[in-house]
Amino acid sequence: MNSRRLPPALAVWLFLAAAAGALDTVKTISSSITGRVLQMSALEVTAEQAGVSKQVPVNEIEVIFYDSEPTLLKTARAAVAAGRYEDAIAALEKIDPSSFDRAEIAQDIEFYKAMAAARIALAGGGDVKQAGRQMANFVTKNSGNYHYLEACELVGDLLVADQNYAAAETFYGYLAKAPWPEYKMRAGVAIGRAQLAGGKPQEALQSFEVALAIEAPAAAAEGYRLAATLGKARCQAEAGQADEAIKLIQGVIDRANPEDSRLQAEAWNALGVAYRKAGRAQDALLAFLHVDVLYFSSPPQHVEALRNLNELWMQVQKPERAADVARTLRERYNVSPGN
Repeated sequence: MNSRRLPPALAVWLFLAAAAGALDTVKTISSSITGRVLQMSALEVTAEQAGVSKQVPVNEIEVIFYDSEPTLLKTARAAVAAGRYEDAIAALEKIDPSSFDRAEIAQDIEFYKAMAAARIALAGGGDVKQAGRQMANFVTKNSGNYHYLEACELVGDLLVADQNYAAAETFYGYLAKAPWPEYKMRAGVAIGRAQLAGGKPQEALQSFEVALAIEAPAAAAEGYRLAATLGKARCQAEAGQADEAIKLIQGVIDRANPEDSRLQAEAWNALGVAYRKAGRAQDALLAFLHVDVLYFSSPPQHVEALRNLNELWMQVQKPERAADVARTLRERYNVSPGN
């Protein structure tokens, strides 16, 4: 599952952090701590503010700005928040290692380089294997960094893109060990998707059911709950229960935020698959066209929709439309129509 991305509004904090002087700033979901980062692990950051130590769980942290960090690191974070990953890498490559003396800053530079490369690769614009090695190298060397769990999830995503599903499950498993229920749900959805993509629908169904059974605060977990429901519906469709799957997916579409383009794309793709399993080609076409026309901003979902559209246009004897789709797949994503 798509991983946590910094919201664009965090760019403002670049200026606030710079103005804070010789202090670190830990920006959380609800507030910020300005002081000094004393200690860090994969699960918690300890920061001192006005002589008082505070433990901040990683699931509440959005970003950390460090005292005396290079300006180009701030530039790179802002680029990442805006989805400009090539610009982020370009900024990070210009940083002089002699311009800082803290290990946390070096780790941040390494993480954002690997993260940006991963996002580019997952969008079809880079080498998935190379990006996977880069992110896995960060994971191996930095198990005590607050980015660790996000990095593990990204390694899993890259392994899925490389069709190495069993290895992906291992990295998602690290996320599942986190103490927070929303992270366990997030990991369960990711594991279920990897299992489903790897041709193990029964195991995937169990993973989705486990995720759905986890109790977590609504605000933190609703998106994962809907994603797990979609995964369950896909498993039902694979098991020949297309009608039940269609009802379940339509319920998700009704409940999901229309502005959540990734979740909407996942839902309409799942609906298209269920319609295909039910032998309803025209309905499947309309479902996948929703993704192509309205929810194309998430590359993996758009690629899935286009591949299905390529097959369906041929099925309804419109080869010229199929050729258009195949051309889009090659030119935009550098992939072939077939799986």
